[in-house]
Amino acid sequence: MARKGSLDLAKITEAAVELLDETGLAELSTRRLAAKLGVSSPTLYWHVKDKAELLDLVAEAICADAFEIDRELPWREQLASGLRQFRALLLSHRDAAALLRERPPTGPHRLGHIETTARILLEAGFPEEDTAGISRLLTAHVLASVETLPARKPDEGFLARLAAYPHVSRLGPAFAAQSGEDLFELGVDVILDGLEARLQWRARAPGPGRSGWS
Repeated sequence: MARKGSLDLAKITEAAVELLDETGLAELSTRRLAAKLGVSSPTLYWHVKDKAELLDLVAEAICADAFEIDRELPWREQLASGLRQFRALLLSHRDAAALLRERPPTGPHRLGHIETTARILLEAGFPEEDTAGISRLLTAHVLASVETLPARKPDEGFLARLAAYPHVSRLGPAFAAQSGEDLFELGVDVILDGLEARLQWRARAPGPGRSGWS
């Protein structure tokens, strides 16, 4: 069994990320982590005070890589690049999206990602109120795309019931063909098109401080 002095936060965090990938968020606990590290729970608590702090460490570790954004690109291409990098980051770890939903951003890595998004939006010309909401909207879209359930082939009984819903029935092949990545990219296009239209509307809107659609 490891001694208290042989542990540090880097080792604990690395083992916790491994445990997340092995068992999932629901099974990630300080007890399991202590067993994986070969220490007692009291020894672990010398370094991590509770599960909440442990989850924050794991969330920060998952988001440790900074986004590589070419600041010479147009703002919507910068945003799209950041969103794709964020999604790839989440897909590299089990239950990463669920973890980020559970724990608010408090550390430098996660706040750094938000800073990048805020910088792009503010430099594009969006006001502070829009930027705050858009940042949350974009994060929600990426998290939802990671958690999208895989398409399942419908059974014959379900297909027969669709006959009563002709418009839904027309969408059957499209529903079956779309992957989580397809839905993510469609959402990126729709959101960015809407943001661009909103920015253009703001440029045309008369008077200062106008903040809503008319």
